[in-house]
Amino acid sequence: MSAPAILAGHAATAQPIQPGGLAEAADWENFRRRFITHDGRVVDNGNAGATHSEGQGAAMLFAVRFDDRATFDRLLRFSRQALRRPDDSLLAWRYQPGAAVPVADLNNATDGDLLAGWALAEAAGRWSSGEYRRLAAQVARDVLKRLVLPHADGPVLLPGAEGFLKPDHVLVNPGYAMPNAFRALAALVPSPTWAGLEAMGRQVADRARFGRWRLPADWVALSRGDGRPVLAPGPAPRFSYDGVRVPLHLIWSGSVAAPALLALAEFWAEPEHAAAPAWVDLRSNLIAPYRGDVGIQAVAQLTVATVMGRLSALPRVEEATLYYPASLAMQCRLAWQDIGPRIATVPAVEGFRPG
Repeated sequence: MSAPAILAGHAATAQPIQPGGLAEAADWENFRRRFITHDGRVVDNGNAGATHSEGQGAAMLFAVRFDDRATFDRLLRFSRQALRRPDDSLLAWRYQPGAAVPVADLNNATDGDLLAGWALAEAAGRWSSGEYRRLAAQVARDVLKRLVLPHADGPVLLPGAEGFLKPDHVLVNPGYAMPNAFRALAALVPSPTWAGLEAMGRQVADRARFGRWRLPADWVALSRGDGRPVLAPGPAPRFSYDGVRVPLHLIWSGSVAAPALLALAEFWAEPEHAAAPAWVDLRSNLIAPYRGDVGIQAVAQLTVATVMGRLSALPRVEEATLYYPASLAMQCRLAWQDIGPRIATVPAVEGFRPG
């Protein structure tokens, strides 16, 4: 079945979506118990117990959604103390406990900052906190100041403040584009750049697709001349742990007919890919000989469910052994809780029938 066939029309026979209610308190309690220390540090047990700003930001968002202010404050305190950078409100990307210098690299990771800013913006509203609002606005201003590159096609979101600008191209991680974070921060620090970042993120997700199945890459190089996207030199040319966040954030922000989303739904609906593989090599078209973890399975099920217009189940957080898959599983459950009511009346795309 081709992508044009998917886009041809709508089917009236799909079963209705059952939106909301999937992200349960037990998911948060399980995540908090296994991965968050008493001092508010999120432990990446798949990477020697390190802590990453992405983990801190994601957990802060979970805490807001589950109305757990005490844990939110612990996460925020650790982030602002242990991951503090000297000249802005962004977070250093990694903390390694037990090391002589726990934060050896002060560069940031933009996904962590966007998640933290988004969480702070939501916390400001949920708990009527001027302090959270002030901190979120600081993050917003520093994202605009340090992490945005003007480009002929529109503003480009840098993956970090340093190291991604090359003489003839800029390295981009398409999975870092988070429209919901852009919208939350835009409400606090208005700027047309936020809408530009959202549009550019959709454009990169649409254009930067490769290989037999036209899947989004983990890392992309954008020409500093004509803006043409190619597979980034250096990282493995794969769709895997970074690229899998492209469909997650397309869905979460309501872009449920994006070409990248439809291509992935088609790929994952094929019987031989139904247990979503851990990675796809976008040059050779080789597929991992083993299935992806619980997080990848969650994104795959969310994607097919969104295109089909129905959802039977999503993996629970407790099914994940490691932090990152557990975080992805939780994000998928929250995304469906948010988006389900908005697309509950939309019929499935015609011709799309998973094997």
